[in-house]
Amino acid sequence: MGGVLAGALFLEEPMNKNAIFAALAALALAPVLSGCVAVAATGVVAGMSAARQERSVGDAVDDIRIRTEIQGALSKRSAAHFLNVSTTVIEGRVLLTGRIADPQERLNATRDAWRVQGVRKVDNAIEVIDNSGWLDRPKDIFIRTEIAADILRDRSIRDVNYTIDVVNGVVYLVGVGQDQAEIDRVIARAQRFQGVKRVENYVVLKDDPQRYFAAPQL
Repeated sequence: MGGVLAGALFLEEPMNKNAIFAALAALALAPVLSGCVAVAATGVVAGMSAARQERSVGDAVDDIRIRTEIQGALSKRSAAHFLNVSTTVIEGRVLLTGRIADPQERLNATRDAWRVQGVRKVDNAIEVIDNSGWLDRPKDIFIRTEIAADILRDRSIRDVNYTIDVVNGVVYLVGVGQDQAEIDRVIARAQRFQGVKRVENYVVLKDDPQRYFAAPQL
């Protein structure tokens, strides 16, 4: 769910969901490239209630550092990477999404991510296409905002633990689910919206061992 975490990162008190929904509606077309449900379109409430998150405050801070370093490495390669590739990090697990034209640069993005200290896993969902698809980005942002607002309204979902990105109508979910039923509910809600082609699930259960152990590097 990738930049955007500037501003208030951790609030001591939980933020009212109605206030968050109002912010989402007001900034539905904000030009952001990440997809946190917690920050949605504004990036203001990444830790709107640290006590409600499965990841610790320390992990959240590390994730921000990891994401910043990866984006910095990509931006040094080319402006196209910075504009068209979104980076989401949850407990050191990295998801890269977006579009680039060069297959080699897709591989380079994976390598750049693995070079950052603290990375436990890298999932590369970057699409290799002939054009950047930049004109589709506002539509993707709108879809993501709709889904984020819908999940925020569902009191049976611990929304703060989920991150969303949308690329060319494909929804990418990342986060920590309380149980499989909650994850299935999030997926089902995301699939309901017009323009969604499919939902890619990268959510792990809160008791999944991969939250704590690194996967083999590529």
